[in-house]
Amino acid sequence: MNSLKRAITPPIFNDEIKTQQAFMLHIILWTLIIVPIPYVIYTFIFIPEDSSRALSQAAFGEIVNIILLIALHRGFIKTASILQACAFWFFFTATAFTGSGVQGEAYLIGYTLVIAIAGMLLGGTGALIFTILSLISGALMVNLQLQGRIGTSFVSSPLSTWIVSFVLFPVGALLQRLSTNRVRSSLSRAHASEERYRLISQISSDYTFSTTIDLAGNMHLDWVAGAFEEITGYTFDEYVATGGWLGHLHPDDLARDAKDTATLKTNKPVIAEMRTFKKGQELRWVRVYANPVWDKTENRLVGIVGAVQDITGQKQAEERDEQRRLLLEKVILISKQVTETHDLQTTLERIWHAVHDDLNFDRLAIFLYDQETDTIHGTLGTDNNGNIVEEWDYVRTLDHEKPTSFMRTLESPEGLYYTDSFSTEFDITDGHEMYNVRDFAAVSAWAGEKPVAIITVDNLPSGRSFTQAQLESLRLFAGYAGLAIENSHLNAALQLELEQRQTLINELENKNAELERFTYTVSHDLKSPLVTITGFLGFLEKDATNGRVGRVKSSITRISNAAKKMQSLLNDLLELSRIGRLMNTPEDVPFEEIIHEAIDHLRGGLDEISAIVEIQREFPIIRGDRVRLVEVVQNLIENAIKYSNPRIQLRIE
Repeated sequence: MNSLKRAITPPIFNDEIKTQQAFMLHIILWTLIIVPIPYVIYTFIFIPEDSSRALSQAAFGEIVNIILLIALHRGFIKTASILQACAFWFFFTATAFTGSGVQGEAYLIGYTLVIAIAGMLLGGTGALIFTILSLISGALMVNLQLQGRIGTSFVSSPLSTWIVSFVLFPVGALLQRLSTNRVRSSLSRAHASEERYRLISQISSDYTFSTTIDLAGNMHLDWVAGAFEEITGYTFDEYVATGGWLGHLHPDDLARDAKDTATLKTNKPVIAEMRTFKKGQELRWVRVYANPVWDKTENRLVGIVGAVQDITGQKQAEERDEQRRLLLEKVILISKQVTETHDLQTTLERIWHAVHDDLNFDRLAIFLYDQETDTIHGTLGTDNNGNIVEEWDYVRTLDHEKPTSFMRTLESPEGLYYTDSFSTEFDITDGHEMYNVRDFAAVSAWAGEKPVAIITVDNLPSGRSFTQAQLESLRLFAGYAGLAIENSHLNAALQLELEQRQTLINELENKNAELERFTYTVSHDLKSPLVTITGFLGFLEKDATNGRVGRVKSSITRISNAAKKMQSLLNDLLELSRIGRLMNTPEDVPFEEIIHEAIDHLRGGLDEISAIVEIQREFPIIRGDRVRLVEVVQNLIENAIKYSNPRIQLRIE
């Protein structure tokens, strides 16, 4: 039963065209297996003298069709199609030569069916070959009939003719049905593809284009599709009228575009990242995939087809990450310089120069805060020309009933207060030094568990807006500044109170140790996520170019996790700068989880050098600060990477 079911079911292949051809051949073969049956029955009943001829013809045909059906189900579609057309043609040729020649049904109708079947199964070339063979065969029959070697006086009875038509007409109808279905199926698939392309074009962030190039080398944009207006801001006609591609390309990228055009003229594709101006002069980054259209006859470039992808967001993110990285490195450097001094005056001056010169704020003021008396004391400020000024006479007792920038800073959980409308928010009137200030930030500098200073910044002279990287750097630097100021206080107290010298020295050493640990934590722990982000950005670009969507998503996840890790480290560093140490609630955790988490943080660096990591089984459950334990294991693995022999593949057990 299963064998019969498989025999009457058209085979299915991975290739859709092959499956369609197999379906048509399957239907034709089963039709040819069935239709000879009424012909044989008629011959046995009404023309018994021709029964042996009819039976031998039918048997030959059935054997051939069954063999071809087996070959079809085994995947030999092309071979079976050729053999089927040939067998059908030989069958009608033999029938015509032994019958009425060119005047019989075998020639007039049979050859017509053979040509139709050949055209469906083998294409136009197959139909042409069998048309020529049929005409040659007909010419030979005419010659034999004229010589009297083929009977011309035989006239079929009406019933015989009807029986032949009963066999052949269904075959013709079947071929017409298959042809119609094939056309309809092709039209349906074309319509579906067109509809899918239309829908994809509506939601895609890319656009496709086609450009022709005349003999003079001039380019003419033919058509665009997709998110063209979204990316350029122009309609097609507006874009062409305003200069097309070259008319909107950034001047600094014209040389690169000319070089890429030269590459296309060597019949090689190009992938390039360019800057273009959107309508309204908005600068956009795009990635262009250009493929040459080559005329082999003229041996020249006659057109370009390709796609344009908007990568502005990616470029902006890369620039922000790079700016953030550089600022963090700068914070580490300037923080070391600040903490090298011991007297208060020099410490405050270095803090001022670090914020003004290195973090690039126009104006700033440093206020010391006395928690016991709840008072603010002015120290160093900035005039409108960017010069340092002394403000030691400024003293202010905080009023907790009145909202001020000082109060909002001290009450902020993050130790940072920011507004982009300071003058309006605090109702500053004309003539005040803070009048017209928009972007304003104040950060509290902590030493241990107490705030010791507040640093305020604004960009009134230039009117520049703050960047997120600037604010994060200022917040992180304030931790160093607070510890440095506290160290200066301790050093001053040490000199004034010799009787407490030993106690103050011990406290000073402890604070210096905190500073060293703090600096080490910043320089060491921030490195891993930055390496991961940098590494996987490279992987992301390669995978996006090669269309490996699964790996693109994986790289994005890695980058996102690394960014989250960096944010977590920054929050930890802020907390460390405020309270002097970090301690999480102890918990029971399998040591294997700690190892895996540490390896995930370093995956970018490990993958870059193809390191082999082997983890044992059955580790014990330990109790402790999970975050700190992960950092311990992470530091050990980083040391293994750092001090490994680069000529030998690293193995970590």
